[in-house]
Amino acid sequence: MRLTKGISGFDADHLIEQDMQSFQSMVYHLVTSEQRAKAIQFIDQPRVVYMQAVIQLGDERLTIIHHRLMPYIAFAKFDEEQSFQFITKAHLHKYFPMRKCLTADTLNTLLTQDKELHSLTDLEWKYISHFDSKTIGEVMFNDWD
Repeated sequence: MRLTKGISGFDADHLIEQDMQSFQSMVYHLVTSEQRAKAIQFIDQPRVVYMQAVIQLGDERLTIIHHRLMPYIAFAKFDEEQSFQFITKAHLHKYFPMRKCLTADTLNTLLTQDKELHSLTDLEWKYISHFDSKTIGEVMFNDWD
């Protein structure tokens, strides 16, 4: 996957912010359509480059992450270090029309793989280096300050 300029949240003036209300609507459609599903919490922190919905899906609690500046969706669980552990939930993609649902394999791809394809700015590479980001998912769904 090619990372485009601004996807980290820096140098992103040319990107259009995604709508939290649309994201909430898609999540509510998911939880009303799936058996034993429940929306737990929506998290929208303006300084962070993504929006979140925490849902209960049967016995599993997961987070749905929507990139704030691009139409990308990811699914994750939290690990002990309070970071995202990306997972693939292909059967849930149908609830997010006009959004690209990214797989765990894509998000866990090392930045060094196909590095020449990325069109990130020097400032973005500086933050990647500073925060020691290693994967595409760490760059796309970061909370750098």
